[in-house]
Amino acid sequence: MTFIKKHKLLTICLLLIFILLFLLLANFLISYQMLQISNYGFSDASIENNINLAVIADLHDSSFGEGNSELIEKVREQKPDYIFTVGDMISDYIEDYSYLDTLYEGLSQIAPVYCSLGNHELSHPESEEIKKILNKHATLLDNEYIELELNGTEVRLGGLTQYHPANEEAKAFVADFADTDKFKLLLCHYPEYYIWGLDEVEIDLMVSGHTHGGQVIVPFAGGVFAPEQGWWPKYDYGVFYEENMTLVITRGLGSSKQKAPRFNNPPEILCLTLTPEVDYE
Repeated sequence: MTFIKKHKLLTICLLLIFILLFLLLANFLISYQMLQISNYGFSDASIENNINLAVIADLHDSSFGEGNSELIEKVREQKPDYIFTVGDMISDYIEDYSYLDTLYEGLSQIAPVYCSLGNHELSHPESEEIKKILNKHATLLDNEYIELELNGTEVRLGGLTQYHPANEEAKAFVADFADTDKFKLLLCHYPEYYIWGLDEVEIDLMVSGHTHGGQVIVPFAGGVFAPEQGWWPKYDYGVFYEENMTLVITRGLGSSKQKAPRFNNPPEILCLTLTPEVDYE
């Protein structure tokens, strides 16, 4: 091989390496900063009129514009009827959590906000103060439920904070929550609770986060790793239709101190439209 050919081959190889590194860097940046809207639908006979929901979770220590203005504006653009936040909107190692006040105030000016807690709100040294901020601008459901009308549909809306089959108090709450003919909608940070006992409870719809979409998303294979579920989790993100409930999992907005960074996994605002079930007969 002549010197010119070797030089040309080396140049091509270096160029390809540069392009690959550029694409990898771009993907990392996208996976942390470029907000993505994911749209899902859910139909049920008990739904009277369309209900547009915006779901966010797992902000952790990420920020989208000053005071999370970009996040707030992006949620506003979706024109939700209601906003759900399903936990880990902070990391337990963050000392200054005042941004939560600004964020939830901004969200509450768009639509009514309902929230459940995640493991980081619970383990934060100032957990009780964080709950006060959430209650200031939103309805915090901490192992409790309320009954309300969402666009004409009678709904029992609950927030499940902690659950284990051995925890009799939690089991009693879930059994009480499920004991109704109204549409049952549960906010629960952990989709793993389905595996740990909620698979035996009749719930119409459960909305979760926690998995960060599996951190790294492999095309056609899904998320690589999720807490509690381990490698190649079944419940990584999206919609899962089970016999006793439909489970919706958002990929979330950020990441805590994980062993692997987010990759091929843009921060997500999940938009869920509940619609009446159509009878084609």
